[in-house]
Amino acid sequence: MIRSAISRCAREIRSNRGRSWIIGYSGGKDSTAALKVFLAASIESGCENNSITVIYCDTGVENPELDLFAKKTLEGMRRELPAIFPNLRIEILKAPLKEGFFARVVGRGYAPPTNRFRWCTKGLRVLPVQRFINSSPGDAAVVLGLRFGESHQRDRSLAKGGNESDIWQVQREGAQRDLFLPVLDFDLEMVWAAAQSISLPSSIDSIALEELYRGATEECPMVKSPLAPPCASGRFGCWTCTVVRRDKSTESMIKNGKAWLQPYLDFRDWLQIFRGNSTYRWPVRRNGAAGPGPFTVEGRKIIFKQIQLLEEAVGRELLSHDEIDLIKSLWEQDLSSEIILGLRG
Repeated sequence: MIRSAISRCAREIRSNRGRSWIIGYSGGKDSTAALKVFLAASIESGCENNSITVIYCDTGVENPELDLFAKKTLEGMRRELPAIFPNLRIEILKAPLKEGFFARVVGRGYAPPTNRFRWCTKGLRVLPVQRFINSSPGDAAVVLGLRFGESHQRDRSLAKGGNESDIWQVQREGAQRDLFLPVLDFDLEMVWAAAQSISLPSSIDSIALEELYRGATEECPMVKSPLAPPCASGRFGCWTCTVVRRDKSTESMIKNGKAWLQPYLDFRDWLQIFRGNSTYRWPVRRNGAAGPGPFTVEGRKIIFKQIQLLEEAVGRELLSHDEIDLIKSLWEQDLSSEIILGLRG
């Protein structure tokens, strides 16, 4: 089945010889399978000279384990792939500083995202990718690891762009580019089979990837036959994500030995509770509507202090000097607004 999928993709690549390709890579299992199938198909098609760009969107708040894994893998691919694909490059995308998570929450006082106000996905992930795609040649196609069966919502979204047997989809939002979905009809077992059986890129450690997923889920039995299909089917989110009530994947990773993630989880849980403290929220929103509005400057300073403590606990810089300067300038801008609202004397 994997062999057939590669051959099918090779025929499509051959019929689009000379086209530019943008491959979305997140470090996860689905994007890994899509990348591997596409590169194997490119070799089979004889189109190794096509322009290929692998993009990774760094939100700045990705799950630390997956982020480290992905960036290490990207560095390996930078060394490995150009010898085979001379026109391949790797780009790490990021939202502008003023649109970053901490600039919004700590600087502008945005409440952490909820299901009703989920501003993070578009600002941190969708827009940086759309901007890159919009700046790419007009004939560029976007390769993604989207597939049917992941969720009902994903199935509904995919159904709008084509049928279940069509690996070409029309993008309905943002840049009107063709989407090429090599693993569209893969189930979970096929995704892992592709990730583990296709050797290129060798810089992707598929065993380490599966172990990463195993650590993030409690679905795997203690004793499992090595010949059985992988049971790692978890999903990763941002370590600051307050959309979900509990960050079960990080909880499971900590339970399975990744104790260094505990301070990240503690901060997320604290931020989720702090969001509901009306003492540190404006009584109105920025548009003048009845609140709760942004965090007060005092509340933002409390969050800032918690981030500094988190940096000390994990031994990593979470806020750059440029971010800190921007945050403090945003505080200054809102001080006059707080005087008008009567929040300051």
